[in-house]
Amino acid sequence: MNEGTDYLNDPSTWTNANSRVYFELATVYDREFGKHSVGGLFVYTREERLNTIQGASNVYTSLPARNMGLAGRTTYGFDKKYFLELNFGYNGSERFAKEHRFGFFPSAGIGYTISEEKFWTGLKPTINLLKFRATYGLVGNDAISAESDRFFYMSDVNINDGGRGYAWGQDFSTLYNGYSISRYANESVTWEIAEKLNIGMEMVLFDKLTLQGDYFRENRSNIYMPYEYIPATSGLSSQIKSNIGEAMSHGFDASADYNHSFFNGLYLIGRANFTYATNEVIANGEPQYPYDYMSRVGYPINQMWGLVADRLFIDAADIQNSPVQTYGNNYLPGDIKYVDINDDGRIDENDQVPIGFPTVPEIIYGFGLTAGHKGFDASFFFQGSARSSFMIAPDKIAPFVNERNALDIIADNHWSEFNPDPYAFWPRLSTTPIANNEQRSTWWLRDGSFLRLKSFEVGYSLPQSVLQKINADNLRLYVSGNNLLYFSKFKLWDPEMGDNGLGYPTQRIFNIGMNVTF
Repeated sequence: MNEGTDYLNDPSTWTNANSRVYFELATVYDREFGKHSVGGLFVYTREERLNTIQGASNVYTSLPARNMGLAGRTTYGFDKKYFLELNFGYNGSERFAKEHRFGFFPSAGIGYTISEEKFWTGLKPTINLLKFRATYGLVGNDAISAESDRFFYMSDVNINDGGRGYAWGQDFSTLYNGYSISRYANESVTWEIAEKLNIGMEMVLFDKLTLQGDYFRENRSNIYMPYEYIPATSGLSSQIKSNIGEAMSHGFDASADYNHSFFNGLYLIGRANFTYATNEVIANGEPQYPYDYMSRVGYPINQMWGLVADRLFIDAADIQNSPVQTYGNNYLPGDIKYVDINDDGRIDENDQVPIGFPTVPEIIYGFGLTAGHKGFDASFFFQGSARSSFMIAPDKIAPFVNERNALDIIADNHWSEFNPDPYAFWPRLSTTPIANNEQRSTWWLRDGSFLRLKSFEVGYSLPQSVLQKINADNLRLYVSGNNLLYFSKFKLWDPEMGDNGLGYPTQRIFNIGMNVTF
């Protein structure tokens, strides 16, 4: 390279390519010296893309793109029980201004196999392997926005905006287009950085059972996002965005694998896994809310906010003696009554609080078993999730709207003059949408946890004595099924369908087959 040349944005340095050029130069070494082992890898990459795509949304999507980087890894091991690994990435992105274009992201990992120590000899038959490991490092991300939002250090100005034009002249017959700004330049925008820590262990017992467990933690900073509140008096015509977001996530992951063959021909293969992961918003550029419970800071990224539903209105007197609800033009007996959280006599957005679990499950788990004996085999696998919530979408299942039929639960359990139940599943019926009853609230909040029998299979393989007569190497008959059943607190429809009970359901599949090898 020539010193002082801007290889990221100087068009004269580009190769003539129609779509994409990817260049990689790698050096690898791997050596052993007695009890010592050393390895390494160094890679230089350079990618060029000419975005000559018809119908580009703006000038940024039509301009060429270029990234380059240098990555390296060095490993060291001693006596097959002490391990060290060092990594780095030095990457350049054309999305950022020169001062922030390159980022350095190092990482390191260590490992210790204690079961290779001499004092472990007596425990070897029981605990065949016990290894501890830990990694820590930084990861950079330049894909922090859409392709149409590249080159953050440059503004996006439309100097021929007819919607902002003006008229001139004696009879105002001379028209001039104005200009608009869809993005302001920000030379401070830089890499999003993830600081990651992982501590784990691996254990093998009796040469049959393998256990693995990991604790992980990630602090993500410099998240590119808009400031949520800028006064209109500032005169800005578009959002101001910058690296103002920060979030933290942590959890643990565990798995167990069992594999054993018995003397009588019976074999068992089992597996179970469990993952718990949660996150928390640290900073998001939000304004100073009038009430602390409105802040998203300290809550999971996928946390839901909504109104707290009390019950259904009983009669006109109940409405008259309750806080004013500002959703929709009118509400009547049988509509949802909400709690006035801030006690100001009005139900509005200031009464929305965090409700339920996040929409993304915090717990994912599964377990399964395969067994076989004398030609017969059977297997199953269960999959489940927990600590998640979802909202029933009343607008998607409301009867009569768009000539939609009523679900049984609505037909059998709705509020009416003949059934003035203040806790009926469905508010009063209507042929038109009722805005008051379609608000996100605890009335429609449901537990999204479930356990599903994901797969089940039974098979039989013919013995060799039979196979020889038909000149076949193998013949297996089987019956299998997928999504056969599930267990959930939510009973109206499959909880994996989420908010829309009238959507396309999860399919239950049955198979009968034969595998033949000649």
